[in-house]
Amino acid sequence: MSGEFDLIDWIRNQQRNSPLIHIGVGDDLAALNWPAGDLLLVGVDQVIDGVHFDSAVHSPRQIGRKAMNRNLSDCAAMGCLPTAAVVAVALPKNRSLDEAKELYNGLREAGDAFDCPIIGGDTGTWDGKLVVSVTILGKSAGQKPVTRRGSRPGDGIYVTGPLGGSILGRHLTFEPRIKIGREIAPHASAMIDLSDGLSRDLPHICKASGVGAIIEASLVPIHSDAIELSRRDKISALDHALNDGEDYELLFTSNQDVAGGIRVGRITAEPGIFLEDERTNRISLIPRGWEHRIDA
Repeated sequence: MSGEFDLIDWIRNQQRNSPLIHIGVGDDLAALNWPAGDLLLVGVDQVIDGVHFDSAVHSPRQIGRKAMNRNLSDCAAMGCLPTAAVVAVALPKNRSLDEAKELYNGLREAGDAFDCPIIGGDTGTWDGKLVVSVTILGKSAGQKPVTRRGSRPGDGIYVTGPLGGSILGRHLTFEPRIKIGREIAPHASAMIDLSDGLSRDLPHICKASGVGAIIEASLVPIHSDAIELSRRDKISALDHALNDGEDYELLFTSNQDVAGGIRVGRITAEPGIFLEDERTNRISLIPRGWEHRIDA
């Protein structure tokens, strides 16, 4: 690949004007004109070749879009508005400048869809695989951020769309639920995005809130991709919906039905998370979604 400075110069020329940006790409730090009274929300996420995507199959633009959209989904999960992003990329030495530009274009396109410009970052080359890390800045914009800690016994459990089978392509093409997240936020007691799967993400809310939960199997919305995947691997479509992960729908709890939410269960005072069939028989819902492992 051509020199790092060639890429940085090219990125600098892609910078679009925004009243929010006081100092953009090109200096040691960026500076923003932050709205008075708004909370600043900050998050970071990374995608790694061989873990979150396959660079031998997926295009640089697809990879860039996914890297940005994962962070935008975190904004949706707290009911905030994305404002700006900073990106750090470790590029394999055998990648071309055109591939690096396409990666940036994917990042930028995903951010531009939600008025979230890239205002800085870092690039480097190494002998390893592609790694993209995005730091997202969000603003509360008059809405108290929704955390994982507010669920109460009696609350309903809701999701914003059908689940399962994302590996057939949706894990790359999903749209962050920013708009509906803002609409849900005033009514939600807790919320999280479904990146790791319903069976693994629901326990985060339950643990943080000190509650239990019952998921009603008959109410879980199953994506057509989960049905197709079930035909191929003979694992039930419900299992795919509960466990596959990378749906990037929102999972939230509320004491009232909310437009855009599909009720799938209820919060209980008793500990434990259970799957209930139509005859009210219950089994423990074992977390089987995506798990980030750190080898000892």
